[in-house]
Amino acid sequence: MLSQLNEILTLVLTGLTLGLGLCYIFIKVPAREGLHGYRMARSVMGVTYLVFFMALVGETVCKRGGDMPLAVQQMLMITIGILQAFLFTYALTTLTDVHFFSWRRFVRETATVLLPAVAAFAVFALLGGTRGRLIFLLLALFYLCKMVEYIILFCRRYRSYERRMDNYFSDGERKRLYWVKRSFFTALAVGVMALLCALYPSGLTNMLFTSVVIVYYSVFAIRFINYVYTFERIETMLTDNVVADTVEAGPTEAEQQLMDRLTTLMAEQQLFSKADLTAEEVAVKVGMSYRTVSAAINSCRGTNFKSWVNALRVEKAITLIDSGYLDKQTIDALINSVGFSSRSNFYRAFKACTGKSPSDYLSQMPAD
Repeated sequence: MLSQLNEILTLVLTGLTLGLGLCYIFIKVPAREGLHGYRMARSVMGVTYLVFFMALVGETVCKRGGDMPLAVQQMLMITIGILQAFLFTYALTTLTDVHFFSWRRFVRETATVLLPAVAAFAVFALLGGTRGRLIFLLLALFYLCKMVEYIILFCRRYRSYERRMDNYFSDGERKRLYWVKRSFFTALAVGVMALLCALYPSGLTNMLFTSVVIVYYSVFAIRFINYVYTFERIETMLTDNVVADTVEAGPTEAEQQLMDRLTTLMAEQQLFSKADLTAEEVAVKVGMSYRTVSAAINSCRGTNFKSWVNALRVEKAITLIDSGYLDKQTIDALINSVGFSSRSNFYRAFKACTGKSPSDYLSQMPAD
């Protein structure tokens, strides 16, 4: 019964990887320059799914043609796992850094991943399987090392992406790509499952692993293909080559003058009260690029655009609270009036600026 269920699940996964792989490759992507990195990433994911499809077909054919040695099955699963980890990492990293992908880097890493696997199969064939367990363990160790390398690579690039976001958007805009981070670490968990299944193969573990992969590959593909609609909002920031960040050196005279203009502008026009305000929108008001505006805020205030705007919002909120605004209005009305897009963002910013939660601040206000 378990064997038949495994065969059905494998058949479903085989058809799924083929269908989704073709969708990645043939569903049209808008011909915009900013989507070049996304097109490359989607092509990589199409190849990833098709490679998995061919591996599943090959494994099925080998099993029907005769008993495949356990060591070969284990090494094959590890090889697929390494290749999947590599391709998923490169595709997901490209979504948060459109300048990351290059064919030279891709070909070099492909060789780095495949050559040890090919060598392992060659040594196994030459030794006639006498050292199969040892070869598999060495390949598994290589897999673990590559996984650690990919975690470091992705986290470094994702932190850079978060800094870009915080220097461009005033709200938690990076949540639009939280699914990328979740997808990466879910893929990592699937990779660990693949390693455990290779170490301890059984009908039950194979069934569980195949079920998880079916769900993950389906959900991931839908989010990835629909990423185009998210990209429209963050395209300006992602396609910029410059990463603004907090700097150690003091502000220049020009930056200080610009900061004075920005402070006056915010006070007079209350721009911070607009939810989802961007550095680009502020920059247009002063006739500068958003990079120049972000750099001035970084240098003069020692913080990013998001934190600066939220501090102004909290300052305005405190002014309204002290003037008795909440006697006639709700907390949600207050949050909306100062430009926060949600309660959670308001509470988080309020605590960061004052060291107190809004409720604590209200409870400590003197009674009339």
